[in-house]
Amino acid sequence: MVRYGIPAHESVPNTLVILQKKFDDEFSMHMTAYTKFMERYNRKKSQADLESKMARDDADDADAFAHNPKIQILIVANNTHDTLMVRGLNDASARAVLRVLGLNQSVVSLDLSNNGLGESVVTDVARMLRTNKRVASVDLSSNRLNAKCMHELAAALTDNTVLTSLSLEGNPITTHGNTSDLSGFEALCGYISSTTTLESLNLFRTGLNIEAGRILAKSLLFNESVYFLELGCNALADKELEVIAVQMGENRQLHDDMASKLFGKRQMIQAEAKARAADHALERLKIETQEWHAANAVERRVQHEIDRVADKKRQDAEDARLRKIAADRDMERRLAMEDARLKAEAKAKKKKK
Repeated sequence: MVRYGIPAHESVPNTLVILQKKFDDEFSMHMTAYTKFMERYNRKKSQADLESKMARDDADDADAFAHNPKIQILIVANNTHDTLMVRGLNDASARAVLRVLGLNQSVVSLDLSNNGLGESVVTDVARMLRTNKRVASVDLSSNRLNAKCMHELAAALTDNTVLTSLSLEGNPITTHGNTSDLSGFEALCGYISSTTTLESLNLFRTGLNIEAGRILAKSLLFNESVYFLELGCNALADKELEVIAVQMGENRQLHDDMASKLFGKRQMIQAEAKARAADHALERLKIETQEWHAANAVERRVQHEIDRVADKKRQDAEDARLRKIAADRDMERRLAMEDARLKAEAKAKKKKK
C-alpha cells in the first residue's frame, strides 16, 4: 500500500477503490507508451516496406528492361512515336513499362493488347491512367482483366480527363475466378455515366449478360460523350440493345453537331487569323515603305552633300586654273611690254648716234 500512498488506517472498500484507480492510471500510462511505441514501429515498418518495395520495383524494372533496352530508352527519353504498341510482355515487364509511362509525354495511343495481363498489373495500369496526362487511347484487348480489375480501373478512369478511347475486348470483366461478378462492371458503368471525355468503348466478347446490359443501358442514359460502342459477341437482350442504340444515335448526333460547330468556329478563327495576317502584312508593308523612304531621304541628303563638296572642289579647281591662265597671260603681256620698251630704248639710242 505504501507504493500507492494509501494510509494503513483506510477502510478496505476505500482501499480497493483507490487501488483500482491507481491500477487504471498505471494501465492507461503503459498503454499510452505502448501505443506511441507501436506507432513509431509501424511508421518505421511502413517506411521500410515502402523502401523495400521501391527497391524491388527498381530491380524488376531493370531486369525487365535488360531484355528490351530499346523500349526503356524510347519511353524514358520521350522519343517514342505518338502510337506505342508493345507485345510479348509478361506481368513484370508490363509493370515496368507502365511505371515509366506515367510521366511520358510523347505517347498518345497505347496498345498493350494480347499480352495476357492480369490482376498483378492493373494497379500499375490505374496509376498510369491517373498520372499520365497525354495518353488519349488505351487498348487492353485480349488480356486477363477480370471483375476485380475493373474496380481499380474504374476508379482511375474517374480521375482521368484525357482518355477518349478504351478497348477491353476479350477480357473476362464480368467474372472473378469461376463465378459471375458484375460488381466491377457496375463500377465501370459508374465511370461511363459520369465521363465527358470518353468517345469510343470496345466491349466486344467481354461476357456481358442480360443484367450487365441493363446496367450499361442505364449508365448510358446519363452519358453524352460516348458515340461508338462495340458490344458484339455478348448475351444482351434486344430491349437493352434498342435503348443503347437510341442513346448512341443521340450521342452521335450531339457529336456531329458539336463537330460541325467546331468546324465552323475553326473556319471563322482561320478566316479571322488570315484577315489579321493580311492587315499585319499591309501594316508591315506601310512601315517598311516609310522606313525605305526615310532611309532613302537620308541617303539622298548624304549624296547631295557629297555632290556639293565635289562640285565645290571642281569649282575651286576651275577657278584656280582660270586664275593661273589670267596670271600667265598678264605675265606674258608684261614681258611683251617690257621687251617692246627695251627695243624702243635701243632704237632711240641708235638714232642719237
